[in-house]
Amino acid sequence: GSDHALASFHHEARIASNRAKNVAISMWLGLALDAIPESMMMGFMAKQQRLTKVLVVSIFIANFPEAFSAASMLKSHNMQSWKIMLMWFSIFINTGLLTILGWIMMPSNIEHLSPTSIAMDIITGVMEGVAGGAMMAMTSAAMLPEAFHGAGILSGLLFVSGFLVSVAI
Repeated sequence: GSDHALASFHHEARIASNRAKNVAISMWLGLALDAIPESMMMGFMAKQQRLTKVLVVSIFIANFPEAFSAASMLKSHNMQSWKIMLMWFSIFINTGLLTILGWIMMPSNIEHLSPTSIAMDIITGVMEGVAGGAMMAMTSAAMLPEAFHGAGILSGLLFVSGFLVSVAI
C-alpha cells in the first residue's frame, strides 16, 4: 500500500522534473532557431544603416526572460553551470556570426525600387516572418503549456498583457 503510493509519487515527480527540463531545452532550441533569421535581418539592416540601438535593446529585452527562465530551470535540474553557459554562449556567437554574414550578403548602395532593392525587401520580409513564426512556435509549444501548469488560467491573461506591452514599446 504505502510503498506503492511512495513509488508512484517518486515516479510522478521524475516525470514532472523531466518535463521541466525538456521545456527549458525547448526554449533554448527555440531561441537558437529564432536567432538565425533575426541575426541575418540585423546584418541586412546594419548594411542599410537602419539598425538602431532601440532595436538591439528590444531584441535583448524580448529574449532575456526566456533565456533567464530556461537557464534557471536547467540549473534547478542540476545541470552544470558551465554547460548552461556554453549553451547560451553558442547562441551569442552564432548570432554575431550570422549578423556578419547578413551584412556581407547585403549589397551596398542599392537604388530605391530597383530589382535588387525589391528582392532584398522580400528576403527581409521572409526573414522577419520566419523569426516571428519560430518565436510563436516555441512560445506555444514550450512556454504556454508550462505557464498554464504553473499559473493556471491567469497565464493566458498574462501572456496577452505581455504581448500588448511588447507591441506598444
